[in-house]
Amino acid sequence: MATQHSRAAARLMISPAVVVLLLWMIVPLALTLYFSTLRYNLLMPGANPFVGLENYRYFFTDPAFTTALVNTLLLVGGVLVITVGGGIALALLLDQEMFGQGIVRLLVIAPFFVMPTVSALVWKNMFMDPVNGLFGYIARAFGAQPFEWLTAAPLFSIILIVSWQWLPFATLILLTAIQSLSSEQLEAAEMDGAGFGSKFLWIILPHLARAITVVILIQTIFLLSIFAEILVTTGGGPGVASTNLTYLVYIQSLLQFDVGLGSAGGVVAIVLANIVAIFLMRMIGKNLDA
Repeated sequence: MATQHSRAAARLMISPAVVVLLLWMIVPLALTLYFSTLRYNLLMPGANPFVGLENYRYFFTDPAFTTALVNTLLLVGGVLVITVGGGIALALLLDQEMFGQGIVRLLVIAPFFVMPTVSALVWKNMFMDPVNGLFGYIARAFGAQPFEWLTAAPLFSIILIVSWQWLPFATLILLTAIQSLSSEQLEAAEMDGAGFGSKFLWIILPHLARAITVVILIQTIFLLSIFAEILVTTGGGPGVASTNLTYLVYIQSLLQFDVGLGSAGGVVAIVLANIVAIFLMRMIGKNLDA
């Protein structure tokens, strides 16, 4: 009886926080769904007729939608490949004894504490600028023509910027997993004549499987909504070459003042993000149960 009373008291005390959290999520989502069924343009105040699913039909038939969807998937996939691969390499390196190990680890994780807007501006002006950037200076030093990063390869440039920001996160998670690996397994493998390649393939990599899946899940959730890096570097261009779904919704809502169409795009983006998240959760569940 005491246990039931304590559980009831716990539910009663936590219920206000749960109600506030639900309202915090449900009210904006309900308003977004409502606006997505209206022809709601800020340039025509007062004229908001109900159009049903017309905004969704227009959004799906817009050529920019297909490009933005492909760019979103390429952005997420490219960053994951770089951060997971680079994170494993850096984690293996930082796990070795070296002089100034603490300082090196601090420098490796430093990019994660830089604001996305600031890091994007630094990369744009100090590295990728063909006139004053470091990459352009190096190219001219070797007698080559500086490469126009943000115009010739805008999406790849954004992938590099975002990867630089998220590489420390992957490194920390993977380094923690490596340090939890029993040294006895590695010593036994060395006694059996296994080289580094064999130890990495058959011992280290399987041990990192769970950490890798966690990195992929957490990063994917955030990478699906990348916005600041695109805004301050390419502006989604040239054309829509570097526009993802989040930036496309921004264009339609705040640049074209079409709240109804932007709301429909926001709903589509939420649905797609949840589909990806559920798919990854199932993959991780299978991996954790293995």
